[in-house]
Amino acid sequence: MSEAYEYHLADLRREIEAGGARPTVIDVAVSELMADGNEDLPGDLLSLLSDKAEYDDGMFSLIHAAESCDDNAYVRALLSVFPHLVLSAPRWASIVFMRVLNSGPAQAEMVRQLRDAPASVKDAVREMCGRINEVSPQFLSKTVPVTLAAS
Repeated sequence: MSEAYEYHLADLRREIEAGGARPTVIDVAVSELMADGNEDLPGDLLSLLSDKAEYDDGMFSLIHAAESCDDNAYVRALLSVFPHLVLSAPRWASIVFMRVLNSGPAQAEMVRQLRDAPASVKDAVREMCGRINEVSPQFLSKTVPVTLAAS
């Protein structure tokens, strides 16, 4: 990782941890991070999601930037941070997960990658599918293939 990438990532982390997550500050930091082209970017951005953030727009900026990667890289990044994300930011974990479920190609990629995922990732995914099914049974058709792949 370049020094500039590390600097901008740390700056972004400070903004979010301070509870602000002001969209304009986040957008500038994300643009700077994206310019660096680091392959860790999607996972780094997703790991910054916070249920304590004051502004949802800032969190959606992180999600949109992470989603701009190809599905393979994005799903790999999401799965790598998912067990932590479910614990640290369950609201945003649910939002990100449902966005994947609502994208046919991303959902198919998740099913593919889950087959070889570590047990902790599979456990977190099955738990999230269960939560979603309890609240929104209409998601069953989208969660069943993912749940099966995580079994």
